[in-house]
Amino acid sequence: MAVLPAQPHLDHLRRQARDLLRAARAGDAAATARVLAVSDRLTLGAAQLAVARDYGFTSWAKLKVEVQARAHDMARLAEQFCQASIGDWTGRAARMLAARPELADYNFATAVVLGDARKVRNAIGADPAVATRPDPRTGWTALHAACGSRWHRLDPARSEGLLAVAALLLDAGAAPNGRAAGHVAQWTPLRCAVAGAANPAITRLLLDRGAVPADHDIYLAGFADDDHQCLRMLLDDAGDVRAIARMALSAPISGNDIEGVRLLLDAGADPGRYLADSDQPCPVIYAAVRSNCAAEIVDLLLAHGAEPAAPGPDGRSPHALAASMGRTDLAALLRQHGAPDDATDLDVFLSACLRADRAGAERQVASRPRFLSQLTSEQRAAAMIRAAETGNTEAMRIMLDMGFPADVHGGDHGSTALHAAAYSGSAGVARLLIERGADVEARDHRWESTPLVWAAVGSGEKPADNPGPDWPATIGVLIEAGASLDGMTMSPDDPKPPSPAVAELLRHYGVPDEQR
Repeated sequence: MAVLPAQPHLDHLRRQARDLLRAARAGDAAATARVLAVSDRLTLGAAQLAVARDYGFTSWAKLKVEVQARAHDMARLAEQFCQASIGDWTGRAARMLAARPELADYNFATAVVLGDARKVRNAIGADPAVATRPDPRTGWTALHAACGSRWHRLDPARSEGLLAVAALLLDAGAAPNGRAAGHVAQWTPLRCAVAGAANPAITRLLLDRGAVPADHDIYLAGFADDDHQCLRMLLDDAGDVRAIARMALSAPISGNDIEGVRLLLDAGADPGRYLADSDQPCPVIYAAVRSNCAAEIVDLLLAHGAEPAAPGPDGRSPHALAASMGRTDLAALLRQHGAPDDATDLDVFLSACLRADRAGAERQVASRPRFLSQLTSEQRAAAMIRAAETGNTEAMRIMLDMGFPADVHGGDHGSTALHAAAYSGSAGVARLLIERGADVEARDHRWESTPLVWAAVGSGEKPADNPGPDWPATIGVLIEAGASLDGMTMSPDDPKPPSPAVAELLRHYGVPDEQR
C-alpha cells in the first residue's frame, strides 16, 4: 500500500489517476489490472478509485476529504509556526519545526521567518508584489516578519539568511519605515527588529537604509538582551535624542539598568521630559525611587537636571517614598540635592520596619497611641510586599508583631505578601507568613493565581530583589502547608515556565508534564 505524503496535493492525485487511465487504455497490463480490480470499465472514475484504494481509502471522495483536511491542518500549523517564530520565547517554533520539517517548505511566509533567502528570492522573482503585500490576517509585510523573527536566536546558523532576506525585501521595494496595517499600525520593521529577541544585524541594515528611530523604538531597545547593541545604534542614528526620547528612559529605570540610563542621558535624553511606560508624564526621580533603582541611577538623573523633589501622581515626594521604603541611601542622596526632609512619622515607622529596626519602630508606636490605625491597607501591603520581595524575614516579623494582617492585598497586581515571597523565592518569609495565618490559596487580583503558581513563575524569571532566593525550598514550604496542585500542568509551550529544578520538584509532587 502506498503512503500518502505529509502534504498531499489533490491536483497531483488527479494527475496520477489520469496517467493511470491513459496507461491502461494504451494497453499497459499492470495499469489495466489496477483499474479493473475496482471496476469493469476503464473510466476516470475507476482510475480515481484505484488510486484511492492504493492509499488505503475506500473511495475517491474519502481520499479527497483527507487531503483537504490535511491541507487545512497544515495551513493552520504554518500560521501558528510563523506566530511562534516571532512572538514566542519558549522555543516552541523550534520544537514545531523538529516535529514537522515540511513546514520549512510550506510557503513564502515560513521561508521568510526562517531566513531562506533562496526561496524568498525565487518568490519575489515570480511575484514581486509579495515583497510589499501586507498579510491580511496580521497586517504585517514580509519585512516586518523577517525583522521580528527569533530564528537568529533559535538557530544562529540562520542569522545570515534572515539578514539576506531583509535585504532582498528592501531591494524589492519594502519600506524601512513602512507601518503595518490595521491594529498594529505603529509597528515598523525597525520596531520589530529591536523588540523581543533584538536583531542587531538587521537593525543596522534598516538604519543604513533610512529607518528613522522613534521614542517607542528606543524604549523597546532598552529591554533587549543584546548588551545594549541595538540601543547604541538607535541613539547614534536618532538625531535629536533630547527631542525624541521621553518614554525611552522608563525601560532602563524599570529594569534597574545603570548602563542603559547612562547611555540615554549621555545621548541627550532629558529627564525633565520623562514619560512613564503608561505614556503618562511622571517625575523621573519619583519613578526611579518607586522602581527601587540603584542609588547610582538616581545620582545620574540628578546630575542631568532631574528635579529631586517633584511629587508623584499620588502627591508624595520622592524623599518621603524612599523613606517609607527603607531606602535611607536614596533619601540621603535626595536631601544632598536639595530635597526637603518631608518624611512623616508614618514614613519613619515603615522605614524602621523595613530596616528591621524593631526598637525604632516600637519608639514610633509608643509615641503615638493611635499611630498604627492611621496606616492604610495599601501602605501596609506595600511594606509587607517589599519585605517579602527582598527576603527580609525579620522585617516581616516586626510588621506581623505590630498587627499587620498577613493576607492584606496590594501592589500593582493585588497580591498578598505570600505571593511576593513565593515569586522571589523567599522561603523564610513564606514560612513565617503561613505560621501567622496567611492563606496559601489566596488569589491575586490580576491573574487570579495562587502563591504556588507565583513561585513556579518566579523560579523561571528569577527576579533580582532577593539576595538569597531558594525557589525549591519555597515550593516545599507552600506544598507542605497544603497548597493545592489542582489544575497545575507543565508544558514546553508555557510562556512562563519554571526553572528546571522547580519543574523536577513539581513532577515529584505529581504535577503532570505534557511533554513526558
